[in-house]
Amino acid sequence: MRSPSSQRRLIVLAFALPIPLAFAEDAAPPGRSATNAASAGEAAGANAAAGANAKAAEPPPSPDLDGDGEEPDHAPPSAPASKHPAVVRVATVTKDGMVRIPGGRFTMGSDDTKAPPNERPARVVVVSPFWIDKTEVTVGAYRACVERGGCPRPARTSASCTYDLGDAMLPVSCVPWTSAQAYCAAMNKRLPREVEWELAARGTSASKYPWGGGGASGCGTAVTLASEKTQRSCSGKRPARVGSRPGGASPYGLHDMSGNVEEWVADWYGEAVSDLSPRAGASHVLRGGGWLSLPSQAKTTSRNWGSAREMGPNVGFRCAKDD
Repeated sequence: MRSPSSQRRLIVLAFALPIPLAFAEDAAPPGRSATNAASAGEAAGANAAAGANAKAAEPPPSPDLDGDGEEPDHAPPSAPASKHPAVVRVATVTKDGMVRIPGGRFTMGSDDTKAPPNERPARVVVVSPFWIDKTEVTVGAYRACVERGGCPRPARTSASCTYDLGDAMLPVSCVPWTSAQAYCAAMNKRLPREVEWELAARGTSASKYPWGGGGASGCGTAVTLASEKTQRSCSGKRPARVGSRPGGASPYGLHDMSGNVEEWVADWYGEAVSDLSPRAGASHVLRGGGWLSLPSQAKTTSRNWGSAREMGPNVGFRCAKDD
């Protein structure tokens, strides 16, 4: 049997033990326990919200681009916004499917030592105002010219040539430079000059791609090959309908200046940017890359060439005209 003094010590110890939380909140001074309880609730809520946000931020499954039941083998990179800010959009005037480019001074080409030699060196050029088609010339528009007798029918050099695929909104492809020139002339237009094309694609900034940023951002912005390490196209076995990647529009709102189809311009091809517009040559310039091009070949500074007979499924065009 414990003595009275031992019983008193046990009672004191019992009161010294921690009180259950529900009772502690009731017994604590006003304001203090409420703050602690709120902090605990907020922390729990924040943890739950963080979990929900993390789940919401998970990327959706990649689409099956070519109908083979497999996901594409690319993961679009995302550049830090602070390092590569988004391109600044420019207010423009649009009329009859064309956009007025105000012209001005801009840097053409690249000083990047990793860029192909035909993109270097960078140089400052001045361009007068001009108009240019907002999209690549479509099958429907080109067919109308053929039916009027103003344009030659494209040869079917590949099963991927778009003229006979039954979709009027695809960019017309497999069109040689002479036919592209004939179409633009029939529309009272002309092919754009190379300097005009690049200004329309990149604006007055030094962006590598029409949408800004420091690199390609996957199939969501341009119709090219899905990555640098695959031969699978973002659009399967044909180019996409014009304007299908609005997030990849240029500063002036032009669509598909990167990818879909390479575009003829008026100039003869010169090996360096400093050799622009030679008076004669063996081939003409192609710009912008296409659905069968690597993303790195579809930059605003990318330059390719084709002979007057070039009419592959990766080749199309758009028109321009003087202001």
